[in-house]
Amino acid sequence: MNSVSERFYFLLNRFLNKSINREELDELLLLLDTLPKEEIDQVLQAIYDETLVSPLLAEKLKSEEMLKQILGKKVARPVSKRHSLSLYVKLAATAAVLAGLAFGVFILQQKNKPLNLQTTNTAPSKESDILPGGNKATLRMADGTTIILNDSPNGLLANEKGISIKKIADGELIIDAGTIKNDETPTQRWNIVATPRGGQYQIRLPDGSKVWLNAASSLRFPSQFHGNERKVELSGEAYFEIAKHSNKAFKVISRHLEVHVLGTDFNLLDYDNETVVKTTLVNGAVKIKRGTQAKLLKPGQQALLHRNETITITDHADIESEIAWKNGVFIFKDASIQHVMEQVARWYDIEVEYTGVRSKKLLNGSVSRNVNLSELMNMLAYTGVNYEIRGRKVLIKN
Repeated sequence: MNSVSERFYFLLNRFLNKSINREELDELLLLLDTLPKEEIDQVLQAIYDETLVSPLLAEKLKSEEMLKQILGKKVARPVSKRHSLSLYVKLAATAAVLAGLAFGVFILQQKNKPLNLQTTNTAPSKESDILPGGNKATLRMADGTTIILNDSPNGLLANEKGISIKKIADGELIIDAGTIKNDETPTQRWNIVATPRGGQYQIRLPDGSKVWLNAASSLRFPSQFHGNERKVELSGEAYFEIAKHSNKAFKVISRHLEVHVLGTDFNLLDYDNETVVKTTLVNGAVKIKRGTQAKLLKPGQQALLHRNETITITDHADIESEIAWKNGVFIFKDASIQHVMEQVARWYDIEVEYTGVRSKKLLNGSVSRNVNLSELMNMLAYTGVNYEIRGRKVLIKN
């Protein structure tokens, strides 16, 4: 590095450590506007490399993907000679890593506005901080027995008429019908797995299909699939990997929609407080139905059922964002603060209240679902979100 780059390196570290003064900030902003892009990238690369000292941390960061994001590969640069948006993206990304915010970066989609270095945000003490959600659910069996799955040890939970229900790992339940043959006039015995706010769970159904339940969701399913149809009922959100059975179609019934499949992977979101019902197809093919309306989806498409009962199809769905929750990450792209906080509220089991005029800022970025609430909110603060945490309530002051 030359002397100017070294000065930039020094000032950038001061910025990231929040120890920079007003004069130094002005100098830093001047260097951001005048230094060649290559020199800026070199300094940012050096600072980013210094954060990857732990192999475990490097794995969590998914370093190659994160590095591309920090270097602006996924963020379009403004046409003007000023670099402000992409450079603030880099600053926010590196700041997030240095602050220990679990490989997250939030980008404010608003050009030529510096990050808010001084805020009035109020976070809880370490002792009272709100932990992220986890593998929590209850199982209500056909006979009325209720089992709290997160309190139950691994192993056999129930066995009735050759049908076993096992917990094989933290957050995973298996329904095994064994070698029972289909009955001519079977009596369906229905079970319900329900996750609370702040919970998630994985279920392997009798046919081998896998279901991931998101927070505040429930799945109603039989102990064994009979006849020529496999049917389950969903409330909330779930990701499905459906086992292929050529002579047995699979049907998911939610409050507002029916999804018909043979063998496929898809995500279905149908929460009462959401404005749309989303069906996102990853692989295979599904047909969705609402009343007399029926639509066939191809991989990469998303169906939106709106409040006015119309269904629209998006050809190039953002699958990464839609199923990020299943992979332990929040991903937001052009999301309002209300949309962001709806997901945060479900996962952290909190109440959100807004004061003042609702912000129209659009947020883009990702953050682990495994961080404490205060860490996530600190990340949002880099985009200018002002907040206060009061017990299990978050006040958004924008």
